[in-house]
Amino acid sequence: MFVTRQKLFALVSMPHSGIYDAAHRIFQRSSFFPFKGPIRCAGFREELFAVLNVHNYRLPTRDYLRYMRRFIRRHGGKEMHLVLNLVMYQEGPHAIGEIIRELNRSGLNIHYLVMTSNYVTREVLAPSAVAAFEGLVKQGVIHVNETLVMGSQVRLDQRAEELRELIRQVLSS
Repeated sequence: MFVTRQKLFALVSMPHSGIYDAAHRIFQRSSFFPFKGPIRCAGFREELFAVLNVHNYRLPTRDYLRYMRRFIRRHGGKEMHLVLNLVMYQEGPHAIGEIIRELNRSGLNIHYLVMTSNYVTREVLAPSAVAAFEGLVKQGVIHVNETLVMGSQVRLDQRAEELRELIRQVLSS
């Protein structure tokens, strides 16, 4: 039986939290090509990553699911790790519920990296919203990052470094 050590990292946040920039900062890249070969990044030794840098903020859930399924089919089960961006909408055309249910059924080794601080405003993800998200997740580990960014590029970089270190820890365990 083939066993993969592949992990899926889902960057999760509220709208306008800097999620689009999070993967760019974590992996020190200005762009990603999700359906081409994987990338290797400084700070992650020889690890390879495939990053789907679209999210359900810009795409309705049904369209995001189509991209996500194609991405996982193309890169799943290979010697690389997968990275997704998810925006935490509870309802409406961008709701995260069906995406999480699909990931619950996937059998993947999932790590959700939840960022609680908004970039544009001083808003912070409410504990009740985090608890509701935790209620959706049936498979995977949830890691919560509470670094306040509130419009600061320096703090965005700080949060990215904290998430980079968390990913390193998960990969070394």
